[in-house]
Amino acid sequence: MSSSFLSLSQNANISSVKFGVESQPLLKVDSYLQNPQVLIDYAINKNDFTVADNYYPGIRMPLPLSYLKALVLNLGPNIEATFGVDLKQIKTATAAFSIITTPLDKLGFVHTIPHFDGLGKNKLAILHYLCDMPDTGTCFYHHKALAYDYVDDNRAVWYFNYLEEQFKNKSKVYNSYICEESPEFEKIAAYECIFNRLLIYKASSLHSGHITPDYNFDPNPKTGRLTISSFIEFN
Repeated sequence: MSSSFLSLSQNANISSVKFGVESQPLLKVDSYLQNPQVLIDYAINKNDFTVADNYYPGIRMPLPLSYLKALVLNLGPNIEATFGVDLKQIKTATAAFSIITTPLDKLGFVHTIPHFDGLGKNKLAILHYLCDMPDTGTCFYHHKALAYDYVDDNRAVWYFNYLEEQFKNKSKVYNSYICEESPEFEKIAAYECIFNRLLIYKASSLHSGHITPDYNFDPNPKTGRLTISSFIEFN
């Protein structure tokens, strides 16, 4: 997959926002790529998805690094301006096609509350929607009692201890993906799953996929909820 096929669309709509009490930065790009069908075709033809070996509730397939090289070329100045990072200081970078496939009766506790993708302040998460499912999406949350919009190294131990105490009564544990607010978490931002939309945010931000009870857990990259999840960590 050549990065030359992954050029920025002439119709790309790029915006930078801050959300929540703690002003978390987010970069949103609608109509991101000129030809996103190249990625979809690649996923369909290769179709070498496996069950994710981390906390992701579904299947994944790695992408060539050309995808992330194109991302840096397309959005480098925007990323640096929004997050205050230096793209010459990239430490690690990964990207994978992702489809949520874990049904409600197979969920673990971590899937039923907002989560974060990394504790480091120098790590970004990138989500690229390659399907059009506006009933789903991605939501960001604020932990009400602790007043946290994010969890980093300095907050992790206290946060996990508090969650353990908060959910020690098993009757309070939810049996679905979190979609709206709960007694513990306030929804502070929401983005619909719109084809060729790209979101970049700090990996420490508390967030969750917006997956409703009637969601179809289709593993087919042609018809399922195909996305690309990427992570870039900086020195």
